Amino acid sequence: MKLVRTASERDGGRRVYHILRGDLRVSAQGIRRLKAADAVTVDGVPVHMDRRLAPGETLVADLALIEPAPDFPPERGEPDVLFEDDLYLALNKPAGMLIHPSRGRFTGTLANIASGYLLDKYGTPAVHVVNRLDRDTSGVVLFARSAYAKALAAEALRAPEAEKIYCACLCGELPAERGVIDLPIAREREGFQKRIVSDAGKRAVTEYETLGSALIDGQRVTHVRLTLKTGRTHQIRVHCAHLGCPVLGDALYATDASRSLNALLSLDAHLLHASSLTLYPPLSPAPLSLFAPLKRQDMLNLLKIFENTT
Repeated sequence: MKLVRTASERDGGRRVYHILRGDLRVSAQGIRRLKAADAVTVDGVPVHMDRRLAPGETLVADLALIEPAPDFPPERGEPDVLFEDDLYLALNKPAGMLIHPSRGRFTGTLANIASGYLLDKYGTPAVHVVNRLDRDTSGVVLFARSAYAKALAAEALRAPEAEKIYCACLCGELPAERGVIDLPIAREREGFQKRIVSDAGKRAVTEYETLGSALIDGQRVTHVRLTLKTGRTHQIRVHCAHLGCPVLGDALYATDASRSLNALLSLDAHLLHASSLTLYPPLSPAPLSLFAPLKRQDMLNLLKIFENTT
């Protein structure tokens, strides 16, 4: 990827560094790397960061020259592509797949497949995860194709106007058809994966809307839409479980009632899907709105029960 800026009359006399850092939002570390790689030119000639521009000159920063190869192997697969451009690649993650390699799993993740897809199509395998989902959660995952693009998207993801919408199937029913869950979340114990609602935790806010309900083996189950206003680990799963309505298929936050239904329905993954993600990245002319259709069969099978009861 290349950043290109043709100097305007306003840019006349401004230093290259100030345009890269201030106008184009390149990090200080990124500028140091560009400088070391001689990756910044004006009208095709490498320049120093203190070079002053004249109106009409073209400044180019070649980010590809400073983008390291991923530290995991690209793999061929069949990614469900939701969106792609020079900066980003969005995929519809299937349930049961990890997003990124770790020490315990180096291959077979969504990042491996995203990297292989970009390598085959564009010759550039670099990918950076912008948003993360639990292994069993399906739906929208956004990858940036450079560290620069990731920084812009990460900033947008933290902004209050960012919108993250999920759908889920719960064991039980929430207190009202619509509502807001505003309860802080913390680790249950240091070093443990499980989270709990705790006054010692960080604020977590989830808005919800009930879309449908049904009785299964005498137990009420509900289909809900949830909007995350914060991004705590396991936020939806913790909030719903705390209110006595765990996500169906969730073994970590299960109750006796949900375990019984999980066994009856032969569920081996929690029924949670990230259906949409909307960001407003800096310097972008329009919002980045991503939508992931629900394709996982375990949720689709259960939703047929809701349809038959309406």
